Amino acid sequence: MAQEKAAATLEEPVSKTAVDEAIAGIERLYETLTGTPAPEGGQTYAPIPVERNPSDFVEERLERLLGALGQPLVTAAWTPPMVVWEDTRVTVACLDLPGVKRSEIEVVDEGGVITVTGQRPAAYGSHRLQLAERPLGAFRRQILLPRGAQVVNAKLQEGVLELHIAKEPPGAATKKIEVT
Repeated sequence: MAQEKAAATLEEPVSKTAVDEAIAGIERLYETLTGTPAPEGGQTYAPIPVERNPSDFVEERLERLLGALGQPLVTAAWTPPMVVWEDTRVTVACLDLPGVKRSEIEVVDEGGVITVTGQRPAAYGSHRLQLAERPLGAFRRQILLPRGAQVVNAKLQEGVLELHIAKEPPGAATKKIEVT
């Protein structure tokens, strides 16, 4: 009976096939999450070097995979939330863009539609992303203007982009607005 308990606590060796299946499963997961094939790492099966601690080796490989997953991916752009105020002369549209630098924002008035695009950094120095509750990467917001309106100015202040839209006859068909 004591031998049966001892045998039940011993771990069974993992076969090469089981490791190959686990790696293939992780590669499928990577492709599902990113929409791109897993990065080429050489051969599918890489035996753990004898001189390495197996759990350190596996943890390092998983860190590398998770690091690749945390890289900025080519994904659909997120849409920043917006609040709009209006009076008889001006409409003010405010987009929440905390953490976005002025140089990363582009505002284009296309004669009837304002397009705001930019990028919120997905990196923080050499740190690895652990959790993100706000969207990262590229963003895009289009605002349909009333007939005859045009953007007068764009101002980034305390993480909020303010677009001042005058209710005047439009100027040029397309113009880029400088963010101050």
